[in-house]
Amino acid sequence: MTKDEKKYLSKVADLGCIICYRQDNAGTPAEIHHCRGIGLGMGVRNNHYNVLPLCPFHHRGNGGYHGMGRKAFEREYQITERELLLQVKGLLNEKDED
Repeated sequence: MTKDEKKYLSKVADLGCIICYRQDNAGTPAEIHHCRGIGLGMGVRNNHYNVLPLCPFHHRGNGGYHGMGRKAFEREYQITERELLLQVKGLLNEKDED
């Protein structure tokens, strides 16, 4: 992992969980989730720039991506992984402008 990738992952994690943010609970500590299925096969981890910040519950728990699977996760939270990724990148751009 490069220095730039580490810096980017830190910025993403600092945003807090994107699902909690969408539920008006901003700032929940987050883990990094590498998006799957965005430009790659489902079993392949994406690069370090296609990541989402997810709290442990929304990442690995029963209500999370890995606990529910992608389709159920997207149905439950009514947003796709790609849409979440675009939202995260937009939030990072806003922070960079400050």
